[in-house]
Amino acid sequence: MLKVRNLKIEYLSNPIGIDRKEPSISYTLEGDSCFQSAYRLVFARDEVFSDIAYDTGKVASSGMTGIRYRGPLLKSRERIYVRCKVWDENDIESEWSDIAFFEMGLLNPSDWKAKWITGDYTPKKNIRYPVDCFKKEFTAARAVKRARLYITACGLYEARLNGRRVGDFCLAPGWTDYRRRIQYQTYDVTDMLQSENALEVWLADGWWRGSIGAFGPTHVYGRQTKLLCQLEIQYIDETIETIVSDETFSWSNDGPIRFADLKDGEVFDASMTPSYRGKARIVKEKITLSASNNVPVRMQESFPAKLFITPAGKKMLDFGQNIAGFVAFKVRGEKGQKLCMRFGETLDANGELTQTNFQLLKPVNEWGTVTAFLLVSGKLNLIKGEKAPTPKQELEFICSGGEDSYCMRFAVFGFRYAEIETDVDIDPTHFNAIAVYSDMEPTGDFICSNPKVNRFVENTRWSMKGNFLDVPTDCPTRERLGWTGDAQIFFNTAAYFMDVRAFFRKWLLDLEDAQLPDGKLPAVAPYAGIDFMYNNAGGSVGWSDAAVLIPYRYWKRYGDKSILSDFYGMMRKYALFMIKNTGHKKKKDAKANPYNRYVYEKGVHLGEWLEPEEFRDPDLRSGISHVEECTAYLHYTMAHMTEIAEVLGKSEDAALFAEYAEGAKRAYHWLFLRNGAPDTDRQAKLVRPLALGLVDGEMKEAVQKRLIRAVANYRHRVNTGFLSTPFLLPVLTEAGRMDLAYQLLENEEAPGWLAEVNAGATTVWEDWDGKASHNHYAPGSVCEWLFDTVAGIRIASENRFTIAPHPGGTLTHAKAHYESVYGRVSVEWRLQDGRFFLTIIIPCNTTATIILPNNKQYTVNRGMHVYETEWNV
Repeated sequence: MLKVRNLKIEYLSNPIGIDRKEPSISYTLEGDSCFQSAYRLVFARDEVFSDIAYDTGKVASSGMTGIRYRGPLLKSRERIYVRCKVWDENDIESEWSDIAFFEMGLLNPSDWKAKWITGDYTPKKNIRYPVDCFKKEFTAARAVKRARLYITACGLYEARLNGRRVGDFCLAPGWTDYRRRIQYQTYDVTDMLQSENALEVWLADGWWRGSIGAFGPTHVYGRQTKLLCQLEIQYIDETIETIVSDETFSWSNDGPIRFADLKDGEVFDASMTPSYRGKARIVKEKITLSASNNVPVRMQESFPAKLFITPAGKKMLDFGQNIAGFVAFKVRGEKGQKLCMRFGETLDANGELTQTNFQLLKPVNEWGTVTAFLLVSGKLNLIKGEKAPTPKQELEFICSGGEDSYCMRFAVFGFRYAEIETDVDIDPTHFNAIAVYSDMEPTGDFICSNPKVNRFVENTRWSMKGNFLDVPTDCPTRERLGWTGDAQIFFNTAAYFMDVRAFFRKWLLDLEDAQLPDGKLPAVAPYAGIDFMYNNAGGSVGWSDAAVLIPYRYWKRYGDKSILSDFYGMMRKYALFMIKNTGHKKKKDAKANPYNRYVYEKGVHLGEWLEPEEFRDPDLRSGISHVEECTAYLHYTMAHMTEIAEVLGKSEDAALFAEYAEGAKRAYHWLFLRNGAPDTDRQAKLVRPLALGLVDGEMKEAVQKRLIRAVANYRHRVNTGFLSTPFLLPVLTEAGRMDLAYQLLENEEAPGWLAEVNAGATTVWEDWDGKASHNHYAPGSVCEWLFDTVAGIRIASENRFTIAPHPGGTLTHAKAHYESVYGRVSVEWRLQDGRFFLTIIIPCNTTATIILPNNKQYTVNRGMHVYETEWNV
């Protein structure tokens, strides 16, 4: 018999406040049967299922994901309970699953009775303000049946009801392009109400008017922070009372948080409490509201501090792990005594804290387009006035005179170390670093006999945690932006580590919001100001292609075709933008090239990005052409678009995209391969045509041979950049040189992955020499190869795996597991006494093709499968 497990709605467990009107249902199976032959889902308006909203009936299908609610139109606030049963291959019926539920948010603008409010002041230029504090007191006169708080802000909010924090979402409402859309959250506060109540909400600058991006511009979205909240109380007599944000809310900004900036830090005076002597102002705001439909950002792992004294005599805390997060501590000092902290990822050569690997300079006062241009152009000397570093990553804490407890709320830092300047006696055991990231469920792990490889896997996981905070960012320090290229490179690796379904669906909406009218996509999403920097770099191949490659990979991994239909408009607009901009930049080049129509070159492109310095192209200001990368990605993207259009039944589009995929391939050959394989030791130039499907037959063999020689010439070290690093080991594997792939992986000489481990890294570096950010997940995309090749776990299609482990290098054993959308699959192999031993566990309702190292193949169903063969080194 089968058992239904992990019943989820919109990839979430029992979500409340969603706005997807036909929610998607998914589940996995356990039990001693092999296959599901049918399922039945029942949706009801009550827990005892007496009021049925929709019943699928018995549906003959093996599907476990992407099953849509097709019942009557869902209403605002409506709660629906869901249960599921299945039938196995012998038509034996399972028991009902545990009951799950979902609850709709406020679906119509008219549902919102609350008004946008702000503090009673008019913000002035070049002034930063304390956190706003709002309060509403009210009476709940009767017994409460149900209560919901719907809340959002232009800024960051934290709400408390009767002194207890509402929810645990950090840095709410999260980040979107506030010019287009802002998320709201829904909280069940039924058990928090009492007869006399006080709702308090603190409001900080956040992404709305705080510093964001590389140079820390402020007020990107607005100058005035705002709050919107609506508390709906349903009493047991079915009457409803609504408490809404309006001019009756009390307000003051004399609370303890005197300054709060996401990147620069906080100033906290523990002796101050808000007086709430003033009143809120009503303001207008026309922004579109949407439910977050995403996992919340939460406080996660906590790391204790170790205190040491630096060579310069400074107090330093080492938390042992580079993270993005908060710091929390307890301290007792005299009233007015200060504790100042400065945070960083690493120490300099003298053993002192350094922030030089992520800081830039910017004007102290607000600045506009001309100054932004000078900053981006590196012409800081032409900018008048005082300059300041950005980001500062600083805290100033002022003691109350008693025992004080503190935890950051409205700033988040990338750090391992904290330098402390204070005359207060501190106990390092009272200090903790707390990781903060989107609360995605762990789905995979990889462990092998090489502890340094294991450490790098852990480093990659931590770089993911450090950068998946409502948006997939590049780093948690310098820019902290949703760079599109980083996300597309890392998507498959991320999906092995954690369940990123809800997270990436949300970010694809951000990407869709960011798309320009001509189809071009900015280099970052959500919007971050400095248009000419991020929009000009928009359209860059390898980056903008995220609009196509992420939905495609999402579909392949999770079997959810709706991701293609939902975002096809965005994908198609980008594909047509590429087609519209084909052709050489220079007329003489266009005239000389018979395939000019299929060449891609125009626009600003970032190229391979961050190869070791000896192979790196000049910077963007040089005007260098990236026609090689561009034409390769024109083929790659159009090939993906062809398949997507065919799956969606858009035959005319498919024909157009197929034409440009083939044309770009011919153009690439004419430009770069007509005289044979490129004669270069620059690995990216050889990896790309192999990985993106640009070479076949003898030419493919020639490029493979030249890559093998390039790897040997560079002493089996890595010299690819962002775009080609994920493909380097896979193309060597395909070329039959698993030995070289392992040599690259395990080489401890820089540049390489394990050189970072030897240097003490606990996260992945942005560049191979560690001069820039120490927390960039993109180079960790090699971990995809560990899961899908070393362990050999791949999703082949719906309910089907391919398991093809590849031992090699110094490894004597490896094991991995992956909680796929179809269930948990695990692989463990070891080499012993000239034999290869393999144990595989396959989940219910799936099949797997097992390919052993000796190329023998087996097709198996659920359960444990054990194999033993000879192993010849």
